[in-house]
Amino acid sequence: MKNDTTPYRGLFGFIVRRPRLILVCALLLSLLSVVYTWQKMEFLTGRDDLMPKNTQFHRDYRAWREEFGDMEEIVVVIESNDQEKAGRFGEELQERLSKRKDLVQEIFFPFDMPFFKKNGLLFMPLEDLQSLRDNLLLAKPVLKELAAAPSVQTLFTTLTRQMDSYLAAAPGTSGRDRELAGLSFMLTSLGRGIGAFAASGTAEFSLQEFFFRGRDGKESAIAKAGQMQIMTILPVKEQGSFVPAEQTISLIRTTLAELAKRPEFKGVTAGLTGVPVLEHEEMATSDRDIKIATALSLALTVVLLLVSFRGVLNVVAAMISLIVAICLSFGFATLAVGRLNILSMVFAVMLIGIGIEYGIQVVLRSQEELNNGSDELAAIAAGLNRNIWGIVMAAATVAAAFLTFVFTDFKGIAELGIIAGGGVVICVLVTFTVLPALMVLLAPYRRKRSALAAKSPARSGGTGNSGARRFLFGHPRVVVALAVVLCVASLYPLSRIGFDYNLMNLQAKGLESVNYAYKLMKSKENSGYFAVSIADSAADAAARTARLEALPTVDHVVSLNSFIPDRQDEKIALLRGLRNDLADIRPVPYSEDLQLMELPEVFERFRNTVEKLKVALDREKSPEAKPVGEFLKTLDAFFAKLEKNRSTNATGMLRDFQGGMLAELPDKLGLMMASLEPTRVTPADVPKELVDRFRGKNGTYLLQVAPKHEIFDREPLKAFLDDVRSVDPHATGEPVMVYESMTIMRDAYRGAFVYAFVAIVVILLVAFRSVRYAIIGLVPLVVGLLFMVSGMWLLGISFNSANIIVMPLVLGIAVDSGIYLINRYRREGESAEAVVTSSTGVGVILNTLTIMVSFGALMVAHHQGVFSIGAVMSLGMLACQVAFVIVLPAVLKLACGR
Repeated sequence: MKNDTTPYRGLFGFIVRRPRLILVCALLLSLLSVVYTWQKMEFLTGRDDLMPKNTQFHRDYRAWREEFGDMEEIVVVIESNDQEKAGRFGEELQERLSKRKDLVQEIFFPFDMPFFKKNGLLFMPLEDLQSLRDNLLLAKPVLKELAAAPSVQTLFTTLTRQMDSYLAAAPGTSGRDRELAGLSFMLTSLGRGIGAFAASGTAEFSLQEFFFRGRDGKESAIAKAGQMQIMTILPVKEQGSFVPAEQTISLIRTTLAELAKRPEFKGVTAGLTGVPVLEHEEMATSDRDIKIATALSLALTVVLLLVSFRGVLNVVAAMISLIVAICLSFGFATLAVGRLNILSMVFAVMLIGIGIEYGIQVVLRSQEELNNGSDELAAIAAGLNRNIWGIVMAAATVAAAFLTFVFTDFKGIAELGIIAGGGVVICVLVTFTVLPALMVLLAPYRRKRSALAAKSPARSGGTGNSGARRFLFGHPRVVVALAVVLCVASLYPLSRIGFDYNLMNLQAKGLESVNYAYKLMKSKENSGYFAVSIADSAADAAARTARLEALPTVDHVVSLNSFIPDRQDEKIALLRGLRNDLADIRPVPYSEDLQLMELPEVFERFRNTVEKLKVALDREKSPEAKPVGEFLKTLDAFFAKLEKNRSTNATGMLRDFQGGMLAELPDKLGLMMASLEPTRVTPADVPKELVDRFRGKNGTYLLQVAPKHEIFDREPLKAFLDDVRSVDPHATGEPVMVYESMTIMRDAYRGAFVYAFVAIVVILLVAFRSVRYAIIGLVPLVVGLLFMVSGMWLLGISFNSANIIVMPLVLGIAVDSGIYLINRYRREGESAEAVVTSSTGVGVILNTLTIMVSFGALMVAHHQGVFSIGAVMSLGMLACQVAFVIVLPAVLKLACGR
């Protein structure tokens, strides 16, 4: 025993004489640390900030950013079935945001550019233009009448007249088939509008809905792009802020909410995505979650300590010491690193569970000594002296697990290792100074309760039912055999456990930015997630584009050449011919005249004529009978709804229907007619806004390579990048950064796990000076890890870029249990059963519970990455604790005989 107490006597003597001085100094240092952290701590929110700077892929990424500027833009997705309405919404949004130069650097909204308004149709494939021409010519008879008198009466009366004309003509009459094609097209298109009104109460006459569809009902690319319009906004970022684009994002969302309330934008939806928004929501969500988890962790830890210590004063001492340690750790983090990132920001929660374990060992051993008859100061001294070596070794394993992160290539992980490793050292120093000082100060106020001694764990006595002890510790061979069987069975889950590389799965469920990211990916025409290739010349860009677009995983490439339409002569000729064909369509202003007295007769005649047309087509066995029949069902549902609301709001419904369908028709027809007069586009016509985005400072050309499939998951992402890099080895962009960072992160944690395991082996050899005891300490650790992986597999939990962090930590933290137990087993000559049921064993269990509580509190998080850290760490600690409390005593009995 003398060797245990001698190294600490001088310090403990000082603590006994100067406890107030120690406490005051600790509190002052804590206060200074908090103030220093508040003033100096920075927050890095970009994934780029976590990357190693000396890799080729990062140099390529930086070169792109330097050549073309900051491309991390907020993406506003504007959706509506009515392209013109979506465009006006975007124009209004752009006008409002452009006034806020303090928050918005640049806005790019192609739909509002005169270049696209004038030449937009030239960017359609020739086949789509031919379909547009055919549809307009089929609808021309109705359009001509509607343009002259835009009303419901005109629409239904004209269609009735056309159906009567078709029914009056004998089968085989010249032009009859074309007339039927026009009728079927108009009725099908009208049916979509009526169906939408019956379902939602809104009706919109969308030229895209009517005329940009083929006969098969499929929309053209330009129609789909028009219904989902993209605005990109470069925010002014607040440097050093935890959420640098927060004010800009808040401004945009507020403006969107205000515009959405305006009646003229009914039916338009808009939302945000893009790297700044995803990172903002990730940081904001995880920050909120971690604050809640930290408070919950502290509260649950207090409850656990109150139950375990069975007294308030020791809990107060332990919690004050823990808070001091965390404050000092923040000061150390600010001084040593100066910043937190998305990975290192969880270190405070980690330290709650890790840091309190050292105090638990001291307090429980002190209570045991008190129960054995020691006085207060002697008990405190024994609690410290008899745990010094165990605590130092246990802390060494945890600090080593963290510090192995420093040897990885991943900057964000290395910084976490420095911060958390230093925090562990600080926790030990506080345990050896502040905690005993507090215990000394509180000793006079601690009431001795003799009843407590009988219930508390004694040094040599056990706790719990003797039958339970015999069941757990009386059959070591059975326990070891069962453990071997379970470990062998765990090899299958070990081979099946996966790694989820999809970063979107780490975000909180239901986030708008994630939903729109997926939506953009599925909408190939508007994909905002692309690889980047940089060409030296226009010729090189054209050649590279051709090679890239030939790849099986590439959908299309956008470059400056994309803004020079192909087959222009053919398209211009077609559009000019169409304008001549439609020259006699002359729109007049819309007037809201329902002519209510005439409508019932108009509706009845129209409905009866549609039914006659259906009967005639059935008789002729025409394929058009089916769509006409479907329209009749839609029409009947519409009329039934009108009849149902006849006495209340039928007039209002008709007014809404007519206004939605026809109020903007004259303006839309005018815009369409204007777009039928394009001129040939040359490179000189491409607007400066586009040239600046696709031409670099040094004259290089930017190529945006869009994937054919979703690439958020690992395999399709790898296939896409392998293809792109086969053409350009220096391709970059967000997909490249995600792929490479995930690879580096995975490898970094694997390396850290190996380093931590090696470090733990060395520490165990040094601590025990025995190969046998080192192996005994490792056996339950390996068993626990296998149990943990099996549990993850059974619960459907995969490793990911967030929870993989716990693997080295489980090694370092879980092995502490073995160090405490084996240290007492060797030094005090007790049996394995007695050690596990002593205050040391109770402390080990309590340590595990506090760590499970501190990390388990993360499971309240909405951020799925933070949640998974808590789930995996809690599961790992539970599995390892079972192994150390049940398997370790059995191994000790078989290997050492007691």
